[in-house]
Amino acid sequence: MTNAFARADLIEASLEILAERVPDPTPLVYEKLFADFPSYRAHFWRDTTGAVKGEMLARVFAAILDFIGERRYADHMIRCELVTHEGYDVDREVFGTFFGHVAATVKDALGGDWTAEMADAWRELLSDLDAYVKSAPQLAPAPPFAAKLRQEFEERYAAS
Repeated sequence: MTNAFARADLIEASLEILAERVPDPTPLVYEKLFADFPSYRAHFWRDTTGAVKGEMLARVFAAILDFIGERRYADHMIRCELVTHEGYDVDREVFGTFFGHVAATVKDALGGDWTAEMADAWRELLSDLDAYVKSAPQLAPAPPFAAKLRQEFEERYAAS
């Protein structure tokens, strides 16, 4: 097996430590996302158990591991998911930040075990991922029904 990413071992090591320390990092990653983009909480109005967020994060971890590994599908999947998420009224700039929220969660979980080499590897990986996000084709604006659903949820969420 040939890794597509020269520092794959550092990314893998940091993810292994994360898995040992945080059995379910989903709430931590999404806490960071929603801190930066509070209005995106409304996109998960139907995810009352967190299962959708958990599934999405699992796919992100799988994509990262493939992206740094043999790169059999992740580069294409990222572009496809970007277009799909634009259909859900997710701005591509916000979509692209999600990998950074994962990296920040890993860094926080590792604490003193986060090394300068890991930081460099993650920075390089985020740059590579950003290039794939930026190269994805642009979708037309989101369908009006998505904006309406989002507004309705935001109104309900703000009331509670």
